Amino acid sequence: MRRVGAILGIVAIAAGCGATSERVVVAAGTTVVDSGYIEALIDEYPGDGDFSVVAASSREGFALGEGGAAGVLFTHLAEVEDAYLEDHPEWLQAPVFTSRFLVVGPPAQAVVVSGSDVVDAFASIAGASAPFVSRSDGSGTAARERSIWDLVGIDPAGAAWYIETGQGMGFTLQVTDQRDAFTLVEGGSFFAEASVLGLEEVPVTSTPPSLLDNPYRMTVVDPSDGSAAVDLFEWMTSGDGRAAMIRVNEALYGRVVYEPAS
Repeated sequence: MRRVGAILGIVAIAAGCGATSERVVVAAGTTVVDSGYIEALIDEYPGDGDFSVVAASSREGFALGEGGAAGVLFTHLAEVEDAYLEDHPEWLQAPVFTSRFLVVGPPAQAVVVSGSDVVDAFASIAGASAPFVSRSDGSGTAARERSIWDLVGIDPAGAAWYIETGQGMGFTLQVTDQRDAFTLVEGGSFFAEASVLGLEEVPVTSTPPSLLDNPYRMTVVDPSDGSAAVDLFEWMTSGDGRAAMIRVNEALYGRVVYEPAS
């Protein structure tokens, strides 16, 4: 029997809940948990297993995996993914889907973002001292935001207009809305909450185009530890798994937000 559920917070999980159901903890980025995507996708999996989803930043996810508290990871922080795979070559890892980062902000202040390129947009926000909310939580989203500020050539930390939540995307979007601010957000998280937020997407481009690409990888921490995690991995990276991704995208967002990896 296959079952999927969410765990609030990071907790210890007792192994096994039945004679035929293997318990697997899935640590996934808060963006794909908050948007409902990961749970809906795993629910499409036709195989066996009892999958419990934990929302964690990419760095937290790998710490949970290395500590034995999670068996499957969905992350989007390439330098951390590469480093852990180098240290643990026995782990299974593959790209699974890609989304896009968006700049969002209050409609009344959209004029602040005068450039069509995301680097120009960030420079305009800083130049106008317009409020900007950052996750600053070790996530892939926070890392990408930092790389854009590096391209602008400034360090906004400590500026009065720069607000750091240290929290996940859902909470960060709420603060962004309350402060009439801008933020960088992964597309699925924003589209899942857009109807209750007074924010809109600010159209921007990027040079290079990959600057706003948000690729996710799936990692199985210990392939020898059990079959459920490996079976899920093989399904996710198969044609059937990619077809399920399209179905879940259409059901949740009416569009493809998470593009399956080829």
